[in-house]
Amino acid sequence: MDICVLNPYFYPYNGGTEKVLLEVYKRLAKNHNITVITSSVGSSVGKEEFNGINIVRLKSKQIALPHLPLPLLKMCDLSKELKSAGADIYHINNRYQYFRGTINAIKKTGGKLAVTIHNSLPIGIDTITDYGGLLYDVFWGRSIMKNADVITAVSKNALDVTVPKKFSDKSFVIPNGIDYSLFKPINEKEKIEGLKKEFGFKDGVNIITNGRLTKQKGHIYLLKAISELNLNGNYNLTIIGKGPMEIYTKNMAMKLGIDDKIRIINGIEEEKLPYYYSCSDVFVFPSLYEPAGVALLEALACGIPTIATKIGGIPEVLDGYGEYIKIKDSKVIADAVKKVSSDFEHYKGLSLACRKNIIEKEHDWDIIAKRYEEVFENACRA
Repeated sequence: MDICVLNPYFYPYNGGTEKVLLEVYKRLAKNHNITVITSSVGSSVGKEEFNGINIVRLKSKQIALPHLPLPLLKMCDLSKELKSAGADIYHINNRYQYFRGTINAIKKTGGKLAVTIHNSLPIGIDTITDYGGLLYDVFWGRSIMKNADVITAVSKNALDVTVPKKFSDKSFVIPNGIDYSLFKPINEKEKIEGLKKEFGFKDGVNIITNGRLTKQKGHIYLLKAISELNLNGNYNLTIIGKGPMEIYTKNMAMKLGIDDKIRIINGIEEEKLPYYYSCSDVFVFPSLYEPAGVALLEALACGIPTIATKIGGIPEVLDGYGEYIKIKDSKVIADAVKKVSSDFEHYKGLSLACRKNIIEKEHDWDIIAKRYEEVFENACRA
């Protein structure tokens, strides 16, 4: 097959969707011709090849809008490049970035259209975001789904809340994966102690979270929980991520008097990321909205005691292998951290069981890439 992949960002941009696309398509590139058409954000305009994937980076203009976690992108010559690709199937991965001109251009090629729901319909963030997302899907997002020959979603929840039931005959769940040969427990105590010093972890209970600094990730409630925990204890927080709320998050930490307990870091190499998880005592995922959560898979695969909100696709991974918290409730977060901190070994055992029973069986990249290949081949034959 000739597959043309559409997403506003691609490697080396380090986001959840971008990680999924790289892992899936470097596998499919062994047997298929893969072209990714993306923006030039973070890279130069032009064409290149990486891991067998042909990458076309278009000159782009970013348009920042309130309540959107990422800016909209206007990509020059997109329709021209779609025609040039001459693909059997065109794979859209962010329905918020592509409009009628893109759909019409794909139709003119005679190729099939696939859409993956990485970002489900927002629910529980705030009134403007929730209703804005619903209005978008009612007036345009569902039109993309209607035109699609096949729809996939990264979790059952994302499919159920986003895709109308009338499209169920062409809809499939294909979860995100993880390289669990990289993300794995480090059991040598001496090595962990050395890594803690190398990576700047402090004495006390070390909490870690990983996610773009946006309202949807719930960082502000985690900061309030850290403030409460430090009234009678010693708790530190490492936030891995960047985004539009970074300055606000730092200022809030200062106002709460916990800026010496909080650090925000980003740009960590993939190979070093498992070490950060393994140096931590607890992983907390306080998201208000989470269709799937690659970081959750990473932390659990490393055997880290895990706390997360019971929303979106999180329960499909965490199941009964960790502690759940309410969204937007800092006291509940603090109580959960205290509970997990009182019995690290029990919760570490739960995470390791999740790795064995769920992650290794259901989130293997080779299996996931094969599943995409199957649904795309079936769509092309139809």
